[in-house]
Amino acid sequence: MFAVILTVGLAAAMRVAPTEGAALGVSIPRLEMVGPGRIEIDLAISGFQSGLHPALEGTITVGRHVIQAPLGPAVAAYLPGVLDLPAGTARLGGVAIFHFTPIPPLAENTQIAVEVTVRQESGVATARRTLMLPLPTVIVPGYLNDLGAEPDAEVVSALERRGYRATGASPTVFWFTYPSRRFGLADGAKALAAYVRRSVLPYIYAARINVVGYSEGGLLARWNLVFDPDWAHLVNSLAMVGVPNQGATGSYFYGWYPALASLAATPASRDMLPTYPFWRPESGAPWTTPEGGRNSSLELLNAQPLPEDVRIYAFYSSARRATWVGMTGSLPQVSFSYGPGDGIVLEASVLGLSINGGPAIPGLADRLIKVDLGDVHHLSLLRAAIPSIADVLTGRWVDASSP
Repeated sequence: MFAVILTVGLAAAMRVAPTEGAALGVSIPRLEMVGPGRIEIDLAISGFQSGLHPALEGTITVGRHVIQAPLGPAVAAYLPGVLDLPAGTARLGGVAIFHFTPIPPLAENTQIAVEVTVRQESGVATARRTLMLPLPTVIVPGYLNDLGAEPDAEVVSALERRGYRATGASPTVFWFTYPSRRFGLADGAKALAAYVRRSVLPYIYAARINVVGYSEGGLLARWNLVFDPDWAHLVNSLAMVGVPNQGATGSYFYGWYPALASLAATPASRDMLPTYPFWRPESGAPWTTPEGGRNSSLELLNAQPLPEDVRIYAFYSSARRATWVGMTGSLPQVSFSYGPGDGIVLEASVLGLSINGGPAIPGLADRLIKVDLGDVHHLSLLRAAIPSIADVLTGRWVDASSP
């Protein structure tokens, strides 16, 4: 518990004329995070009459932290204030009016609840308002994301409708654009980690973040979870959408054609070659890996255990689309075998299951919270998944009633 005095009254900060003659009332027209750990709380009193000595009392709840406020004078009809969580200070007009025990950076989705009561002679009025603060979420798009100039507006809007903010002084959703054709997994993951340090952490008041990784983006996030020691403590949840955890046959097939070299014969495409056996010389022969088809980067990643305290979701398509599971013959004259998937990435690759008799990813399938999106093509998966992702990422709020 954090006991403080909610004395909102500095005459220099009050510019609104009294509203004499109106019925007594109070409202909270603004409750908003305006900077890392800084919450603006504005109060408006109708029927305010200074000669009747109106007084305020209130309670501010930040997750499990409760700030109790006894009576204090109200000296104007409009009272703008700022609660500074890291400093443990409430300010009015830039002047500190009370102090409380600082509240540390938020480690989970957090509800802020404000309840204010105004008393004026025998009149009493109360206002309540809440603000949901989701853990900041970083979206890591997939291969060739840098061909588009802007984040996917539909994806961002879906999160904004659930309480996220993509703009302003205290955003909670971030979009990482990276040169996917230039970076392999290791370099892409380093660039992601640098982006989080430079462009995310300085602008948030949270001890943990969520990450949404689409396609190759999920591999970059996984890489950091196992090779960057900070990420095991930083990431709360990882939502993987159509992630080729065991690669994709198309990475080999398309990379074979010189005309597609600028798009398909790149470090990233090579790091998404299958780790499962995907070629055989003729029908009925055992599946194997063709010459030059081994993926040592993804094999290294798949051999590492994931941190135990990170919640990991897998969003995928189980449709029996034309998803390549293997090739028979010699390029360019090959025939394809197919399996359930999204048209590019096999369901079993997303889930880390055995493919064509190859090894599964140790422990991955048992760790995943699986969400089957049904019949959705790979290129549409992120948009299809984002409402469900918003549900799971904002599904648990920390408030004073939580056990």
